[in-house]
Amino acid sequence: MNKKVSRREFLKISGATAAGMTLGLSAMMPGDARSPAAAPLRIGVIGTGDRGAWEVYILKQTPGTSVVACCDILPKHLENGMEHAAKNAKGYSDYRKLLDDPQVDAVLICTPQHLHHSMALDCLSAGKDIICQKTMTLNIQEALSLSKAVKASNKVFQVAYQWMSCPLFQEVRRRIQSGECGKITHIRCNYNRNGNWRVPVDDPGHERLLNWRMYREYSGGLMAELCSHHVNIVNWVLGAVPVKVSGMGGIDYWQDGRETYDNVSAMFEYPGGVKASFQAITTNAFEDVAMVFMGTEGTIEMKKEEGHVANFYAERKRVEAVLSQEEIGKLDAITSATRKAWARGEAIPITVANNTNDDLETTRAMFLEFVECVRSRTQPTSNVNNGRDVAIAVDMANLAMQKQTMEYWKPEYAG
Repeated sequence: MNKKVSRREFLKISGATAAGMTLGLSAMMPGDARSPAAAPLRIGVIGTGDRGAWEVYILKQTPGTSVVACCDILPKHLENGMEHAAKNAKGYSDYRKLLDDPQVDAVLICTPQHLHHSMALDCLSAGKDIICQKTMTLNIQEALSLSKAVKASNKVFQVAYQWMSCPLFQEVRRRIQSGECGKITHIRCNYNRNGNWRVPVDDPGHERLLNWRMYREYSGGLMAELCSHHVNIVNWVLGAVPVKVSGMGGIDYWQDGRETYDNVSAMFEYPGGVKASFQAITTNAFEDVAMVFMGTEGTIEMKKEEGHVANFYAERKRVEAVLSQEEIGKLDAITSATRKAWARGEAIPITVANNTNDDLETTRAMFLEFVECVRSRTQPTSNVNNGRDVAIAVDMANLAMQKQTMEYWKPEYAG
């Protein structure tokens, strides 16, 4: 497979079905990665189901990396990962044997959420640098424990929130923090799909192995698997964590034995009274994946799960403060198309040079930063700090929905 493919096309080709489990249920190149003299970073991948196998494929196209080992307890998943690993790569069914392999410099953890904490601790004990899939841990206690362990080590730790590596998200953050929207007061985030979120299961004994996202023992459900992307970006843009969290959710449509909700709606309050809503549903895909940052002088809307687009909309009162009533009455006379759109409150596209066009390019940019950080022994943009904060916020939202309470950020949550 030499041509570039999308993730959807890749899954069709590979036949991968779901994130793999191990050991059971219990663009420019940065830094010296560009130099041909630099030895490639040798990576072992734990969990080669749909996301894991896809990221092996991306790593194959990431200069400065070589996937030298894969691990999964399901043979088909392991086969899918090994297909795009380096020549002579080793395959394992026990991740502890992969960690014992001296040829592995760093580990990518692509297993179900409940395994992240214990596997990451084992990786640290084995002296490996780590890329950990989101959400970093299953609950607050694990997030605090892993954060402490990472900080006590000298290891590079990246949490796979790849949108932080997208130049368009970086530009939107810059604009909001520079005040182009005025004071941000409200944020609205949607992650809407129309489907049961399941994968086919031929062997009933593999139900929980493959559909682990359906069960609370293994996953934080929609908040963890989808909304956490948005929670991470909101925290990053605001430079803050939520003060309090409320929410509602339920199993209201898909009566199929699942335990995690098929719809969630959470409301976060940030310092200064900023309100942010996070919604994920499985019965209607209208608006798809979107973020809306609403400020006193303008709004920025971001759309799409990959190949993101962003637009700015000016507030009417801001236009009136800049233009005279005569100018407002003669908008057609404005020669600049951008200024005319601004004056009318119409969409003004936000563009950047060298933007990433899809999930492959965005994730590859994240991996390139990891390589640079391993070589320089620095921490990446998405690290244990934001990973911890998002894991805590996600667990707060799930607790608020399950207990029908208001959950408050506690001082001991600071890293």
